[in-house]
Amino acid sequence: MPKKGNVVLFDVRTVMFMTAAATGMLALCLAITLGRHGASIGRAAKVWANATALQSLAWCAFSQRDLIPDLFSVLAGNLMICLAYAEYPRALRIFHGDTSTWPTPRGIAVSVVVPVVFYTWINPDVALRAVTSSAVVMVLLLIAARETVRTAPRPWPTSHLLALAVFSGGALLLLVRMVFEVSSTRPLTSGMASTPMQIVTFSYLSLVPIIATLGFVLMCSEHANAELEKLATTDSLTGTLNRRKLELLAGEQINIARQRGHQVSLLLLDADRFKTINDLHGHEVGDFALKNMVACARQHLRPGDLIGRFGGEEFLVLLINTASSEAAQIAERLRAAVAALDLHVRGKSLCLSISVGVATLGEHGHDFQELVRRADRAMYLAKHRGRNRVVTGTPEWT
Repeated sequence: MPKKGNVVLFDVRTVMFMTAAATGMLALCLAITLGRHGASIGRAAKVWANATALQSLAWCAFSQRDLIPDLFSVLAGNLMICLAYAEYPRALRIFHGDTSTWPTPRGIAVSVVVPVVFYTWINPDVALRAVTSSAVVMVLLLIAARETVRTAPRPWPTSHLLALAVFSGGALLLLVRMVFEVSSTRPLTSGMASTPMQIVTFSYLSLVPIIATLGFVLMCSEHANAELEKLATTDSLTGTLNRRKLELLAGEQINIARQRGHQVSLLLLDADRFKTINDLHGHEVGDFALKNMVACARQHLRPGDLIGRFGGEEFLVLLINTASSEAAQIAERLRAAVAALDLHVRGKSLCLSISVGVATLGEHGHDFQELVRRADRAMYLAKHRGRNRVVTGTPEWT
């Protein structure tokens, strides 16, 4: 143990005990603050908190090495630390909505029992025990890093970069430790020895749960912000853009189209006799009809086309770089697809159709509101002509 006079510069046992206390408090705070969230965040936070609590127990056991039986300080400590690292990738999967059973990380974690038992009681060797247990933890850290990469949105947010850095860094450090202990001319003789490699390893591993948890909390914050953004910009029933967001995006696209000399077309879709559906079957069936109508429309739109709820049973579709004739063809495909829907409610067939108004702004068009007014007039003309049809408004520039 390095000393300066009679002063100990680094005490492994103290670091382990402080890590146990820090991770224990971290697990408690995480469980309290995030465990109350519903859906994937709450479930993932509980798994992450459990993993961090396991780390606290593991470090507490490690700190009592040579003071309590090796069964608890060595075997139980290594098993708990490995199980903790096995829970991190599982928490990441749950966070991103995957609740399927995934036994692989836990199986790898439990495998640490064999080498620890062998090198503790059958053929005692502290160095080889450190090497084999480091190998198991390294594999688990790599799995956690892989899950971080697999589930990260693009562009990479800070939260995922932070988690990836700490998991990958830990795996690299353990690989270095394994090579060092195998090739060292002065083999490790005690888990409490304050060698340079021990100092670096335990210092870094004491920070892993703290930094990784910071990354996880940032993930939760980013997810919550995305959910708030979604609530503020989408219709809760159909998942389409709400009117405010659609108007904003449409205005931007129209300005871009003007600069590039492109045409922009708008479709106004209105469900025919929708009030009758609500009156006869109830609003629950009406909601069912609207959701199916929107799902059908989305299947026949192109990538980049925007669809949003304008109000009630009316929906707007903005078609970028689309002339009037092409817009009319798209509208006809939508109308035919909705009319062909085979919907059944309470054992009865539900007939659904739409009337569509088409309007196009060219080089000399005005704005989004004018486009909506023209599409609205065309849609009402479709209603007047018998519904379940497409009517194209007069081009703006004629």
